[in-house]
Amino acid sequence: MGAVDYFESMWGLALNGQAQGVFFFASLYALVMLLYSLRFQVRVSSLPGVEGELEDERIREFGYAYAMSQKEYVVSVSYKYVVEGKEYVGNRLSPWAFVTNNNARFILKSQLNSICRGSSGKITVYYDPEKPHKSFLIKPGLFGKSVTGLLAIMPLAMYWLKYYS
Repeated sequence: MGAVDYFESMWGLALNGQAQGVFFFASLYALVMLLYSLRFQVRVSSLPGVEGELEDERIREFGYAYAMSQKEYVVSVSYKYVVEGKEYVGNRLSPWAFVTNNNARFILKSQLNSICRGSSGKITVYYDPEKPHKSFLIKPGLFGKSVTGLLAIMPLAMYWLKYYS
């Protein structure tokens, strides 16, 4: 059976609501999206850096909740940096945006502590040379890229194990 025939048979199963077809396409979707994310992370990892000035960094409430444990939080940053004589203002901390609840605020604090700060109080801003207005304060690390790669292949591996082993 060729690849096209296999896709057609899985499509038929998915249209009929059969678990194998749905699992196959969900796994394929996860693979494509996570590989795209991994590609982006690798690209961001190679961005050059310049010195910048951090104007604001805080953890702020996101949304509304009655109970403290239901509140959600995000990191908010603002910084200035200069590329080829032109000043830019950035607000992206990391390629990964985290929204956490009160119990997991430590993740956001850890992200803020990951900002590369020099002894002069300046920060390192990583910018896209093709689009200098796009920048980050934290580059993706090997651990994050490894997790993304593992998550990309896990659903298809689980599919294979379930239906072909």
